[in-house]
Amino acid sequence: MAADLHSLIAGVLQPMTHAELSEAPERIAGLVVPTGEGLSKRQRVELALANFTEEELARLALKFAAQRGDIPLDEAGRKVLEASDPPLTHITRRDVARTFGDDLAGERGTVEMVGRYFPLSTPIEDFLGSSGRSLRDQIAQHMDRNPGDWSVEYLFGEIGAFDCSRARFGALLEEAVHPLSRSGKEQLQTVAALNKILSRDGYELAQESELSGHPIFVFRSLVRGVDGRPNNLIFASQGPKPEIGFADAINNDIVILSGEESCLVYDRPISPNGLLWSELVAWWRAVTSGADAANLGARLQKSLASEAERKLFATYFKVYRSGLGDALPALLPQVYLHYDPAVVKTLRHRLPLPRQRMDFLLLLPERQRIVLEVDGKHHFSEKDQASLKVYAEMVSADRELRLAGYEIYRFGANELVGDGAESRITDFFEKLFRLHRIGR
Repeated sequence: MAADLHSLIAGVLQPMTHAELSEAPERIAGLVVPTGEGLSKRQRVELALANFTEEELARLALKFAAQRGDIPLDEAGRKVLEASDPPLTHITRRDVARTFGDDLAGERGTVEMVGRYFPLSTPIEDFLGSSGRSLRDQIAQHMDRNPGDWSVEYLFGEIGAFDCSRARFGALLEEAVHPLSRSGKEQLQTVAALNKILSRDGYELAQESELSGHPIFVFRSLVRGVDGRPNNLIFASQGPKPEIGFADAINNDIVILSGEESCLVYDRPISPNGLLWSELVAWWRAVTSGADAANLGARLQKSLASEAERKLFATYFKVYRSGLGDALPALLPQVYLHYDPAVVKTLRHRLPLPRQRMDFLLLLPERQRIVLEVDGKHHFSEKDQASLKVYAEMVSADRELRLAGYEIYRFGANELVGDGAESRITDFFEKLFRLHRIGR
């Protein structure tokens, strides 16, 4: 597979002139093509691609494919990146097709919909004309002008939907249940029927947003995640716990009553794709009249309570900031999870809520919330004595969070300082990002 990708990308680059090789690949895909006196274009391309892993080649392929509208190149890249994911089997795809009967596009044209994701004519047919013989012409004839001639199952065989990438197949389903194709009761019934089939392989169509009051569905892995959307992140605490109230209880808009200077409050909408560092920086610039990312980083570091926390935070940005760029998830320190009303302090025989604050929180796509805890001795002791009571309270709170859909990962503080700490932190995030397909 790597050899195929290498050949496909080389086939994109080699027709370029020497001047284009020096500029276009870097502009399109961040690929630097070496220069050197006497080097041929082929030699320059080979040097540029020599040390790329299969996954890196796949990401390059997607970038070049997007710029060129090259479906075969896009497919080759996606199949490499999807290789370790659960398969979407031919049987499942067949049953999906049979669910649609002979009507994939609903109120839209089949050619219009399918042509966005599958090649329906050859370059020669596009140049010279097809005289009604191209796949595009056949679909128009048998599905748009004469509905019922072809079943969706037959269509899938003709366009290659039974063995295309999952991303392409999923995109086609998203179009088929889009409100422009199906709406109201028909849309919801179709989604429900498809999800019964897709769930067998671990996938689903999930509502992501609305358009003019109609649900918009996305194809994704069937993951549990945390119900609901996050609002009003209170984080970077560096002093007394602030007291809050509601500016608008109907909208859950909060206001800081006291202690505002000791924390930050992110109150922008957070999408199903989670919260990115770039989005946090944009918010910071807005609330501080233009302060930069470095200023935000310094403010967040002030809230870190130990050398171990500082090491984890610094390593995260050192290792991943440049590589992931705008796709880097925001690592939020000292985030309040449970919030007692101020009046609780005045009540007798009333226990405070457990796990008031998390050391770090990541909000990832598909409603995944990742809690990172750095455990010092206070997590296991009381008045410098080992305490089963304290430990029991901690693991009980962990259970409740996991049952609510959070992922929790604990580090001993000693793991994050001294020799090997950076490699240990990097190894953890590499595995976490691979699990959640971050940067792919």
